[in-house]
Amino acid sequence: MENKILEQIKKSETAMLDTLAQIVNIDSGYDALEGIDEVAHIIGDFLTPYGFEVQYIETPNAPTHVLAKRPRPGKKKVMLMGHMDTVFPKGTAAARPFRIEDGKAYGPGVMDMKAGIAISLYTVKALLDNGWDDTDLTLFFCGDEEPAHPLTDAVEWFKKEGLGKDAVFNMEPGRADGSVVIGRKGVIRPVLTVKGTAAHAGNEPEKGASAVLELCHKTIALHALTDLEVGTTYNVGVFNGGSLANIVADRAEARVDIRFKTAEEAEKAIKSVEAIAAKIYVANTTTTVTENRIEFMPLETTDGVQKLYGHLSKQAEKLGLPVPGALYVGGSADSAWTAMVGAPTLCGMGPQAVGAHSNNEYLFVPSMTERAQLLAMCIMHLDEMQ
Repeated sequence: MENKILEQIKKSETAMLDTLAQIVNIDSGYDALEGIDEVAHIIGDFLTPYGFEVQYIETPNAPTHVLAKRPRPGKKKVMLMGHMDTVFPKGTAAARPFRIEDGKAYGPGVMDMKAGIAISLYTVKALLDNGWDDTDLTLFFCGDEEPAHPLTDAVEWFKKEGLGKDAVFNMEPGRADGSVVIGRKGVIRPVLTVKGTAAHAGNEPEKGASAVLELCHKTIALHALTDLEVGTTYNVGVFNGGSLANIVADRAEARVDIRFKTAEEAEKAIKSVEAIAAKIYVANTTTTVTENRIEFMPLETTDGVQKLYGHLSKQAEKLGLPVPGALYVGGSADSAWTAMVGAPTLCGMGPQAVGAHSNNEYLFVPSMTERAQLLAMCIMHLDEMQ
């Protein structure tokens, strides 16, 4: 059976790329809710004939999620997960549709992470077409990972469906060298808004209270909190204020990115931002903080994560593939939520790829088949994980 499954995956490359082209050519940015819904139904329609119970999770004026379950009581429980949305606005798919050149596939969201969806579908198809029935399978793809789920309860769904799983594979793109991700930082993105008092900068500067100057002090204070040894970083990435050079600025705003490795550091960071916002450097200014919350928890490298990576390595060796490297990265992902509830979780199980979120993102076509075969082996031999 194993050989038949692997051979079917190999022969399915063209079909897998056709499905990838289909979903890449559908705009599914945050301004294209109908496109996200269309991708969700393509996934559901693919899985329904295989006995999956498919649920479309809808929130008014927000993206659709798709959940597909094929329960097998008493069997190993595996979850494949990821997201259907991209960072690209409407019109991008028409402007630069899916194409393959020199063994590389291009298109908006091709590697982040529509390829991971296609790999998931054709891995499951190969397993079930050949009689594999020893795994309780769950697939959950959300529609709003890129903006960090501002309007839906995707996080709770990830936690709920991840609970009790023996293995979770997040189908986010792999790295150019094939490495997978065993750890990620979490992120907080607070916004600081300062109100001051406008005045003529030449005639009556003493009557003004500069919001820009106040925010400059706060920016320096925030950056000073960076602790590279601990792994917590603060970055004021956007700074806006004032209107004209000859007016003392009465308003300024900063958007901050904070990365951290542990929940303890996250709570510390939230309190630190509040403390800096409360401190007054320039008299007669006030500062408010919004969005000072955890957008993503870190994917912590637990024993379960390490064991699943060891299992992956053994299956790569069986296939004669290079053992994927294991990376800890600063970027965040939904794999954090399943790891939080105790499920061994690997991230970056998608194809070898380059250039996420850029107009030149691409993946290496041969790695689609390799990753699907590796995923199938990990599922079939999950009882070997120690």
